[in-house]
Amino acid sequence: MKRSHIKIYLKNNHLINLKVYNLTIEKVAQATANMCKMEHPGTVGYGENLWANSWAMDNLTEAVIGAPLSWWSEKDQCPINASKLHVTPQVFDKCGHMTTVAWSHTTQIGCGIQLCPAQDWCSGWNPPCFNTTLISCNYYNPTDDSANTLLYERGNPCMKDSDCDYYANSKCDTSCGLCKAPLNAVDPHKPPKN
Repeated sequence: MKRSHIKIYLKNNHLINLKVYNLTIEKVAQATANMCKMEHPGTVGYGENLWANSWAMDNLTEAVIGAPLSWWSEKDQCPINASKLHVTPQVFDKCGHMTTVAWSHTTQIGCGIQLCPAQDWCSGWNPPCFNTTLISCNYYNPTDDSANTLLYERGNPCMKDSDCDYYANSKCDTSCGLCKAPLNAVDPHKPPKN
């Protein structure tokens, strides 16, 4: 996804975290993709998006680009607007993939891709699908955001580390105006474990 597309939709954002790619999360996502099923396995501790097409793509780069663009395109049907950024069950039902990508408190992502045999969900198509490409992405959000929370807080992009105060010890990436949480970020609303 082009950075300009994100900036247009999320202009005047604040406290949005840069998503850091995590190889451990990638292994979880790859295990899901390897199952070659267009269904969520109930991975505990991570949000998840799945994407598949009805053919085995020769160019996997196109699939890796196509999946997040597909999820992000839900913004056009999403009943979220600039004055009301709450993610309600109705919002999540219409654009759950987009909200998972955009949630400001999400800090890490990992994805897996698998070329799969024909799937039941496309067996009745004409022409039938013989192979599919499946992508699974998992997201780590220490706050475990769920319905009725803000997608992101309105404001300005960060300009200095002190602007990034949601997760302790976060840093501002001034090249994009996004906060980068430490890998061990914890929910600031939960008491520390003793």
